[in-house]
Amino acid sequence: MQKLTGRLFPVLTAALAIAMVAVACSDSGNSPQTDSGTGPGLDGSTAVDGKSADSAPSPSDTSSAIDQASQPDVAAVDLAGKDAAASDGPGKDSSIADVPIDVPAIDGAGVDGGNALVARGKYLVNNVIACSDCHTPTLPSGAPDMSKFLAGNPAFVQLPDGEALPSRNLTPDPTTGLGSYTAAQIKHMFLDGMTVRGVDAGTQALNPTMPYYVFHNMASDDADAIVAYLQSIPAVHNPIPPRSPAFDVPAPANYLDPTTIPTPATSNPQYASAIRGRYLATEAGVCIECHTPHLTSGPNAIDTSKYFQGGEDFSALFASTLKIHPVSANLTSDPTTGLGNWTTDQIVAVLKKGVDDQGAGICPPMPVGPNGAFGGLTDQDALDIANYIKSLPPAVNNVPDMCSWPPTPPVDGGSIDGAAIDADMSVDSSTSG
Repeated sequence: MQKLTGRLFPVLTAALAIAMVAVACSDSGNSPQTDSGTGPGLDGSTAVDGKSADSAPSPSDTSSAIDQASQPDVAAVDLAGKDAAASDGPGKDSSIADVPIDVPAIDGAGVDGGNALVARGKYLVNNVIACSDCHTPTLPSGAPDMSKFLAGNPAFVQLPDGEALPSRNLTPDPTTGLGSYTAAQIKHMFLDGMTVRGVDAGTQALNPTMPYYVFHNMASDDADAIVAYLQSIPAVHNPIPPRSPAFDVPAPANYLDPTTIPTPATSNPQYASAIRGRYLATEAGVCIECHTPHLTSGPNAIDTSKYFQGGEDFSALFASTLKIHPVSANLTSDPTTGLGNWTTDQIVAVLKKGVDDQGAGICPPMPVGPNGAFGGLTDQDALDIANYIKSLPPAVNNVPDMCSWPPTPPVDGGSIDGAAIDADMSVDSSTSG
């Protein structure tokens, strides 16, 4: 198996959330841009010869370019079969009882004339996955630049040495976005982590900062809905530079094996709801990605033996801005170090209201509360996610609560650091991201 480069560690541990909270972002979204190259893949991938995914060939030229046989160390995926697959999803665990994953009632008015498929895609993109938090650049104030909604962030990940990983322009602009891509090619990117580099240029692996290894198990119908929505939004011409070589990878990270993901017991009184929540938290959404420790090398992006145990440190994201120290919480049902003593209502309050079990705010990068992506979850979906989290088996993992929100100035009058941790490292991870 191919190994992921060690330079990915600071990225994998935090990058998905770099733009999730607008107030924490710098003026990076307005960095100068050049039109010297066509845009990168979903993660900023580009061909070494200067050709990129934005120079994608016409549909008639792409059959060989997306041939899985040409990919290094990539699991075979039948694109045609994926498109035609049942909505159970390409990697659905057959051991799970057949519980329908309900599409929530979404007001599609104003979205492509109320088209239900587009409305479903809009909901997934904006509220379940929070794509705009990573793919929308920021203004000098730190607020998202809504004139470039989903048009990519050229400085999504910026390392101290200048190396950068931009996020992709997802709008249907034909030269800098996804306008020249087919639906199959777009799905091939966010489901399989592979992008077309250009005419006869083959394919290239996306950096796993883009959690395609999670989305690989998404229901086919939902993947179609996402594509339909992305193709319906206004095209924005926003050239995105290629990713730096430090972020190149030889092959996609391993897709999550759904049989290894915690599954509610059939005896659970809320089994049907929890199964729907499992889908939203581990296949259509990224809860599992942010709350599972990442690995520094090897073919897996996250430690599949520690699902939902938390401990990911996001403080590097805010070192020059808010100077807070958020760490992802242990979501398992351990009563001491996890959420074992929480009620489902308290978990829903985190998602929808942005407050913990004590009424305190939740630190970024969690996109919670009325102004966050998760604040727009339907009540049923929020409850389903809560029921799934309550079903997680206990795992002891002390995650110190090192962040308070909103951040407050320290008593010594120094700079804001948001630290909320006692000298004895007492554990109360409820307010961490």
